[in-house]
Amino acid sequence: MKFLTFESRGYERLGWLQDDGKTVLAVDRESRGMPQSVLDVIKRGPYALHQIKNAKDLETFDIDDVQILPPLIPWATFCVAANSSDQEEADKLKQAEHPTLYIRSPRNHVAHGEVVDIPLRTKTLECEGKLAVIMRRGGRYIAPEHALRHVFGYSIYNEGSVKEHQNHTSQFGLGKMFDLTSGFGPHIVTEDEFGDPYQQSIETRIDGELVHSAALSEMRHRIEEVIVYISSAITMFPGDVICMGVPAGEGPKLERLLQKDERIDTSVSGIGTLSNVAKAEPTEPRTVGCC
Repeated sequence: MKFLTFESRGYERLGWLQDDGKTVLAVDRESRGMPQSVLDVIKRGPYALHQIKNAKDLETFDIDDVQILPPLIPWATFCVAANSSDQEEADKLKQAEHPTLYIRSPRNHVAHGEVVDIPLRTKTLECEGKLAVIMRRGGRYIAPEHALRHVFGYSIYNEGSVKEHQNHTSQFGLGKMFDLTSGFGPHIVTEDEFGDPYQQSIETRIDGELVHSAALSEMRHRIEEVIVYISSAITMFPGDVICMGVPAGEGPKLERLLQKDERIDTSVSGIGTLSNVAKAEPTEPRTVGCC
């Protein structure tokens, strides 16, 4: 199934996309006991899928008539750096034997079709298309042979990086944590429908120009390896997201500065396309200030 979160008539709704790519079904939001969010579906497990597949009171929407939201707001988004099988790329990080990880905050990403901000104080925003892995079950010390059983599904992440800040120190740090600089979505495809991730491919275009194309099998660190490595230190939770890094592939340098009004499209076979447009951050920031 392809689950998404959308807004209609002022309400946030759980929906699932039909095979035509246009029709969205949703359970009546007044239905008692039914899952009302993607995280609900993940936490309830097979029972939620049984509820949805046997639901009677369904509403139908055209995807063009609703506002798509990020599929979920993860507690943590773990990202893998330099995940290419290309040795030159891996050599940029001294410890290429192990995944190099950093964490993004919940305010980092926006939905499919929304604007990613080129921050006010810098002009150095880059964007990389990556496979997003959504956890079904959490845990600590997850065994390699069980790791993929902990995966609920897959989505797409357009990861924005502010190069100027990223190079302030030897750590990626703040350059990977700017608000509203990454796209996430448009939906989550369950692992049974997505199939073997290593048989899928990814490509990214900027204003229609192909800047990267690769097979997901070209990732240096595999999904199960990353899950095992993260859980060796941190307890993972249902709904956590892992961005798998850019695999080796073909095309011009993916790392290039985005210009105002450029469109970033990342497509993953078996999922679809995530699209965002880069705009200068408004002088009145879209985040809420605290005092």
